[in-house]
Amino acid sequence: MEERIEIGGKAYALRYTVNSLCAMEERCGCSLEQALSKDFTAARLLLWGGLIAKQPDLTLERAGEMLDRYLEDGGSIGGIVEIAAQALEAAGFLQDHA
Repeated sequence: MEERIEIGGKAYALRYTVNSLCAMEERCGCSLEQALSKDFTAARLLLWGGLIAKQPDLTLERAGEMLDRYLEDGGSIGGIVEIAAQALEAAGFLQDHA
């Protein structure tokens, strides 16, 4: 399952897989629960992890630039985290996010 997010007028699909979650944990050295905190590092990691299934060459730095654009367009860190949580739940990785 995917969730859509619009950044800079372009729609992107956030899709989480076991491999993308493993890559996220390896990159941050933390668990999924820790990554769901609402700080900038976690938001960038969540965006990157959701995009790499369809864009495997995406770097964390590019995900950060996309996050900058999302914020410039009026989005929020909490918005990224919420969309990511919805995508993670839809993919079966979160039982209950509330």
